[in-house]
Formats: sequence, C-alpha cells, structure tokens
Amino acid sequence: MPIATPSSAADQKNRLAAAPLSLEETERRHILAVLEQTGWVIEGTKGAAKILNFHPNTLRGRLKKLGIQRPLR
Repeated sequence: MPIATPSSAADQKNRLAAAPLSLEETERRHILAVLEQTGWVIEGTKGAAKILNFHPNTLRGRLKKLGIQRPLR
C-alpha cells in the first residue's frame, strides 16, 4: 500500500471538504459534456441521445427540467 505524500493527503482532504454534488447536478454536467462532445446534436447515430441511451424526446425533457439551453454563438 503506497504511503500518502503531503500533497496527496491535502488533495484528499480538499475533496472531502467540498460538498458532494447532487444527483441532479451530476446528471446536468454529464449531459452537458455529451452535448458539447456532439456539437449539440440531439438526434441521429452520432447524437447525444444515442450516446446517453435516451429517446431524443426524453433528452429534450431532461434539458428543459435541468434548465440546459444551447449557448448562443
């Protein structure tokens, strides 16, 4: 078992001190990451819904529920 170095112990302490993310925030971040990966394409074989294993309308509903909107360009 490796011995904890001062920096890794401090990193672990900081992670434990931070408030854990809610399930909703975790879901929001994951969906946003996939949308950015797909260029905000929702439907199709390379769309976010396919990657997330959602029906496209389910994904649209989650976007609305989580308040996720496509950023303006």
